[in-house]
Amino acid sequence: MTRVTRETADGMRWMLLQKCTLQPVTLVYSMVLARLLSKEEMGLMGLTAIFFTAAGTLAASGFGSALIRKQNRTAEDADTLFWFNLGMGLLIALLFFCSAPWLAVFFEAAPLCNLVRASALIVLLNSSVSVHMAHYMARRQFKVPALICLGAALVAMPLCLLLAWQGWGVWAYMAQGIVSALLSALLFWFICPWKPGWRFSITSFRELAPLSCRLAATGLLDTAYIHARAFFIGKVYTPAALAGYKNGAQLAAMCPTVLCYMLDQITFPILSTLQNSPQKLIGVYRRYMRLFTLPIAWLCLFTAAFAAPLVRLCYGPGWEECTPYLQILSVSYATWHLQIINLNLLKAGGPPKLFLRLELLKKCLGIGILIGMFFISVEAICWGALGTSVLCLGINTWATRRYMHLPARLQLRDWLPGFALAAACTWLPALLLNELAPLPRLAAGLALSLTLYLVILRFAAPGALRDAWGLLRRCS
Repeated sequence: MTRVTRETADGMRWMLLQKCTLQPVTLVYSMVLARLLSKEEMGLMGLTAIFFTAAGTLAASGFGSALIRKQNRTAEDADTLFWFNLGMGLLIALLFFCSAPWLAVFFEAAPLCNLVRASALIVLLNSSVSVHMAHYMARRQFKVPALICLGAALVAMPLCLLLAWQGWGVWAYMAQGIVSALLSALLFWFICPWKPGWRFSITSFRELAPLSCRLAATGLLDTAYIHARAFFIGKVYTPAALAGYKNGAQLAAMCPTVLCYMLDQITFPILSTLQNSPQKLIGVYRRYMRLFTLPIAWLCLFTAAFAAPLVRLCYGPGWEECTPYLQILSVSYATWHLQIINLNLLKAGGPPKLFLRLELLKKCLGIGILIGMFFISVEAICWGALGTSVLCLGINTWATRRYMHLPARLQLRDWLPGFALAAACTWLPALLLNELAPLPRLAAGLALSLTLYLVILRFAAPGALRDAWGLLRRCS
């Protein structure tokens, strides 16, 4: 457990540096863009993000995760996966370039054609460094990737704001993506000691391909599902409606994604090293669930409780329609970390075919709910997302019980008390402070809610609070 704790703390230290530096910058960046761009331009920006995010998932192809899971990996494995990923990136970039006019016609947005073609370059750049990233993650060396991503973003975001101020519109956002991807690629190639060789092993490819293809399909399903809501809103409703949804979703995701991204990147390599020790694997899994529920449940539910003043302060008086979206999606994100831990546990120690089958089942249910909701209203789509999140959590809990022999009652015991306490400590202050102006309400609510939460945890769950504090001390 000492090694696991040390590696977890080391990963958290660098992920927290990256994310806690980027999140305030990203928030300011979004606030300024909301005032420099029109709602239609913000909606077009959201549509563009759908395509290069999906393409990036395809280009990565799941081989990075397969390389991390394989404990006896060789240089030949890495070379093979590099050339395959690069070939996939070239193919997807070509498909983007050719399909861009059709996409512009489908969404009735002529500027989308050139934007999609420009995003093909981002896909190609990202595919050229996916194995470099896996090289560090497989060795639990989180420092270099965190610093590279942080440095590239801190250079690209000010450039985007400058171009937006100069009137570039949505092209300012595209320039940010290209510059960030280019800088990241150059830094990985320059710093990473691993360099690809001129070889491609059919044996390595056949060994890694089954799991890689399943992970790639799963990642694509997940990406497509996450962006399906924006896709349907952009097609059925207006770009302005999409901009309102995207701003609410971005604010809802901002806090939990810091910890959930960190959780995903850190726990999978560590759990993979324990795949031959089932009892220890389950013990580490349960500890992660208890630790990460404490901050994530409180952050998400606080965001939901104080959604109105948050929207007013971040985006200004013209974006009130974001408030209900923010509330519903924040509650949905409160259980996202549980799904990530469950899936990483199954990826690390479960049957390889199970992961894809579960994702297919969950995504089919989610798409069915989405289809039933998207003609009603944008708010109904958000409610559908919350319902889907609850269903997915139930399916993941069943799979963990069935294949990892972890009873559902133990899983509920690990996260439900923290979730219920966070709900009480956030919504009660929100009701008490409802009459205050936005900034005083937010400041007083933050102080009162956090103090109440920590005091109750100190007496009701001192062990969990002590573990969380100890991990934070190791990160410092």
